[in-house]
Amino acid sequence: MGGAEQEHRGIDVRLKPELNTALTALADAVEEFAAQESIGGALPINLNLVLDELVTNSVSYALSDVAEPVLRLQIRRDGDVVVAEVEDNGAAFDPFKEAPKPDIEQGLDERPIGGLGVFLVMQLTETAHYERDGDVNRIILHMKMES
Repeated sequence: MGGAEQEHRGIDVRLKPELNTALTALADAVEEFAAQESIGGALPINLNLVLDELVTNSVSYALSDVAEPVLRLQIRRDGDVVVAEVEDNGAAFDPFKEAPKPDIEQGLDERPIGGLGVFLVMQLTETAHYERDGDVNRIILHMKMES
């Protein structure tokens, strides 16, 4: 295999929009990608964590009323950066603008529910970006590999 080919390999999987099935398939995809690219350390764990959050939101909120739900995950490597994309065909929703901001100053008992997952995604990624493409929500994450 030539070096150029290897740069563009990756994982592209359609997830069944049922939570347990989707999260199991997601974990398998991250594990397969990490093995394929020889990525160790915290990155696969953090990648699984942020994607788990996004897929859970898609299944629980975006796709709950969609007649023919589509949920897609892509993970690829671009140099020393892992790029992950989650797509669904739910109603337009930018979690980085529209999700409630968590109050991380308050104790757990006083905190309103919501927003912590998006906060976690922002903390664990270099960049997290939302775009709407036709009837598709797409979240693109960049995570730097440990050197």
